Amino acid sequence: MQFLFEQFGLPVAALLLGALTGVLTYFGTARAFRDLELTPGKWPLAFGGLGVVLGAAFVWTTLDWNWQSTPEVLPPAGFREGRVLFHLSLIVLLLIITATDLKSYLILEWCCWAGAIIALVGAFASGHFQLAHVWVDWNAEIPQLRGPDLPEWLKHHPHLHGLAWSAAGAVCGFVATAVVRWLAAFVLRTAALGEGDVLLMGMVGAYLGWQPTLVALLIAPLLAVGIGSVLRLTGNRPALPYGPFLAAGSLIVLFAWRWIWMAEISFSAHGGQDRSTTFAVRRFFGDPVALLLIAGLSVGLLVLLLGLLQVYRMLPGKKSG
Repeated sequence: MQFLFEQFGLPVAALLLGALTGVLTYFGTARAFRDLELTPGKWPLAFGGLGVVLGAAFVWTTLDWNWQSTPEVLPPAGFREGRVLFHLSLIVLLLIITATDLKSYLILEWCCWAGAIIALVGAFASGHFQLAHVWVDWNAEIPQLRGPDLPEWLKHHPHLHGLAWSAAGAVCGFVATAVVRWLAAFVLRTAALGEGDVLLMGMVGAYLGWQPTLVALLIAPLLAVGIGSVLRLTGNRPALPYGPFLAAGSLIVLFAWRWIWMAEISFSAHGGQDRSTTFAVRRFFGDPVALLLIAGLSVGLLVLLLGLLQVYRMLPGKKSG
């Protein structure tokens, strides 16, 4: 990977890797449509083209604009480029899953299982592909004196840590989505999420880790209610699947992790940086008590948003003709 960037430079390497992403998406989508006995039509070509754009943009924003870089995760030389290739495989799988879900309301299990295996093996073999460590406590930071608290064993056992953060992410994505699916079905008396959505977020968790996966789960219903309502009012499709919104939320996290993780919101009238009046995403994920409290509120919010999504699905669509 490093040879590619040294030989051709970042712009050409980004285009080449974007093209590779597009080609893999094209053939993967065509294969998925055959497995579902669907007529491919222009779907593989359209999503292959989208793969080229997303792949090239991801390489550029990650390696030139540092949109994934955070102070506590500093991959050694060569591993930063390797992590890009690792995440490009996730983009390919998310595009394939989005295509089949939009076309047939189905997510192929082999896409999710293949992705989970690639993620677990890649995380373990490299030891340096994480977006966030399996545990980091930014509440212990003292500006200009000390950084966040990290478990001591992380630096001595990077491969074990790779397996730990990937497995924790897979379990978190699977369990959190399964809980929301069960609660939504219980409260709304109808299925708001499918089994494929649960497997999808298990795969995403294996690639991203548990903290980014929880953020993606929170973004998805906001996209579903916002974008879905507009599409419903301007089109005549009876309903949209939820998988594409989960994929879109995951892509947003993948592209913009630095901005999400380092985000701070001040509630002070004077706009100061006092911790007691400032919410910081990175500090929140290091506080077990706050995590438990917010987790309950977040699940309730997700169920509410899924309920709004059901309302949106009952809205009259635009009549054709």
